[in-house]
Amino acid sequence: MASHLLQAQDASDTLEVYKITFAATGKPASSKTPSPSMTVCYHPDYLSATQTYANRKATSWLIWHHKKMLLQIDGKQGLPLNYGMQLKTNVYLPEETIDSTATPETNNSADNGDWDNANEYNGPGYGKIDFTADTMTIAGYGCRKAVINYYYPPQCTNGLISSVTVWYTPDLPEFYLPPFTYLQKIPGAMLMIRITMADGTKDGYKATGIIKEQQPVSFFRPAKDIQVLYPPRLK
Repeated sequence: MASHLLQAQDASDTLEVYKITFAATGKPASSKTPSPSMTVCYHPDYLSATQTYANRKATSWLIWHHKKMLLQIDGKQGLPLNYGMQLKTNVYLPEETIDSTATPETNNSADNGDWDNANEYNGPGYGKIDFTADTMTIAGYGCRKAVINYYYPPQCTNGLISSVTVWYTPDLPEFYLPPFTYLQKIPGAMLMIRITMADGTKDGYKATGIIKEQQPVSFFRPAKDIQVLYPPRLK
């Protein structure tokens, strides 16, 4: 798989790419602490995203949807991840039937993998989307509001996400990545997100700039100085 990640279409091919920059909505811990940020560049077949945290460390993801490949980059190391596992979601649209049998306790198949994504799932449960009539303009785009409420078994009490509020624009194509896989259920591009934990703490991002540009396919390759590791063997 590692070798496949280094192969792409003709590098001379160009793509129409949307680039969205995000700033954290919360206040930094101190004036000397930089605020987290995120940049997402995407096309229907490709995505390149980087989250930069308050400690100045960053994690990046390269996704080739058409080849079902996912690479996570930390520092100079790239780890190929299981596309099917890491990009599944346990969030349901209003008309979808919730699969109550697919829980960690009843389903141990690696093929199902809904709870193998530590970025999104911090306990067994599911989310249900509510599309509201609220609107807002963000970075020049008209946005609509969706709220995802999470439900858990009674024994799950600590460190859980209570809800996620998403402001999205139908005027831009949707995108999603491992920390926010539920965005694949949102009919447009997320321009603001607020995550509320069960203890009341909140975190989120808001778009500060959106541009459309032409990029070669090679833009979505890992840099030459990235050491692409072989994925761990799935049991």
